[in-house]
Amino acid sequence: MLAVTLSACSAHNPFIVANTTDVKPVATQQFPARTGPVLVVEGPLPTNVKFELIADIEIGKVWYGGSDKILQGLADRAREIGADAVIEAETWHQPSGYSWAAPHGHGRAVKILNPDEIHDLPALGKML
Repeated sequence: MLAVTLSACSAHNPFIVANTTDVKPVATQQFPARTGPVLVVEGPLPTNVKFELIADIEIGKVWYGGSDKILQGLADRAREIGADAVIEAETWHQPSGYSWAAPHGHGRAVKILNPDEIHDLPALGKML
């Protein structure tokens, strides 16, 4: 019973009953929250972009909806933990909560270490 209860806490568990965001910190350093847009990229960043991985973010919704809300949720949570970008962002639909196809997603929040060297950051992905 304990295993079932603990697994229900995961953002991607089909038994969640509320919209869920899990953040698993990776960095030892914490960054202050920031304002402004966050870059969201489906794949990795180009090799000339230096970054520090801050956290892995997982989002699960309990009702039907589009993937855009997941991408915006990833950006909002990344902004709260001081990230400049979310890389390897992925969205999908699965049974969850009260629906057969609720949006879910995950991504990796990163702090860009050389922003002055990147001339066209918005061209790399979506700015949310």
